[in-house]
Amino acid sequence: MSVQLQATPSEVILGLKSLQLRCSYTTATGEFVTGVNIQAKINGQFKSLALFYTPLVPLNATLTTDGNYLTNRVTLTNPTTTGTDYAVIQFSEIACEDEKEYMCQVPYTGSSGSSTENSSVAYINVRVNPEKPDSVPSYEPSGGIEEGNDVIFTCTGNVGKPQGKFRWVRYRRNSNGVIIQETPYESETTTAFQIPWKWFCTFRGTSSLTLKIEQLDNNVIVRCQIVYQNVTKGSLYKQTYPINVYYSVRNVQVSKSSTNTFFAIGAGPITLKCTSDGNPAVTDYTWYKESKYYVPIGTGSIYVINNVVVNETDTYICVAQNSFNGRTFNMNNSIHIQIGE
Repeated sequence: MSVQLQATPSEVILGLKSLQLRCSYTTATGEFVTGVNIQAKINGQFKSLALFYTPLVPLNATLTTDGNYLTNRVTLTNPTTTGTDYAVIQFSEIACEDEKEYMCQVPYTGSSGSSTENSSVAYINVRVNPEKPDSVPSYEPSGGIEEGNDVIFTCTGNVGKPQGKFRWVRYRRNSNGVIIQETPYESETTTAFQIPWKWFCTFRGTSSLTLKIEQLDNNVIVRCQIVYQNVTKGSLYKQTYPINVYYSVRNVQVSKSSTNTFFAIGAGPITLKCTSDGNPAVTDYTWYKESKYYVPIGTGSIYVINNVVVNETDTYICVAQNSFNGRTFNMNNSIHIQIGE
């Protein structure tokens, strides 16, 4: 007598509609099978799930008390002969509790009397596909972020079974939204726990990423995506909206409307222009002469010298200023204008 138990497939996805446990047996001459007993390991012990009968015992296959959890999810098929045949549990719906070790026991009679033969153990592994993270990654602080801040991003969701993980990616972008730098973070830990429910035995995961924010992170997007069975799932991600990063005024430059090194007395107006970088964008510009530094001579990014005379020769200073989070920042630069010889 030989007995074999086969699970097809042996790894199934939760909710799959097709799984078969088949107990096959082959008898020797003079041996007759009287039934089949498919068992599962429950609480550390193999217990009978379903009893099957051959034509020698004309009864319908039935679930046992320990197998009642399969009610309305399986179809039982008796063997049709007492020689070479099989008994089948056909699953129409897979639940997490179907992940078990299974064994088949076949009682039979022969020339030496009654006996039983056991199959080797078959194992059904229930896999749960991951899903997109629950929501857009949260982050702290959630507003008023400025250069130099440490910002903590957090992502949660169903990472699947076997347990997957989250992968982080930072996308630095220019002011037009074009990605200028992509930085993956592969080593951040995903902590997870398994949901103890027969219909959803997946792992819930949480991962955090801490970034030291820089000027280049203005308009940044941070993405959290699923890695499952060592494969990055490109469509399973959520990402932040573009993040505004405050930074103080810098890169102040002063230019003039002409490339002349000096200007003739009575020449046309000389236009000076002040530019800078900062977020919020700089709109507060104040102009001074070096000779009278404490007396402003104009405001705005452009200053025009209309009266081109000798006593207007001076070093012109532009002070640029921006403010955020209750603080004000300023930076200046200058240009020398020579009028006459």
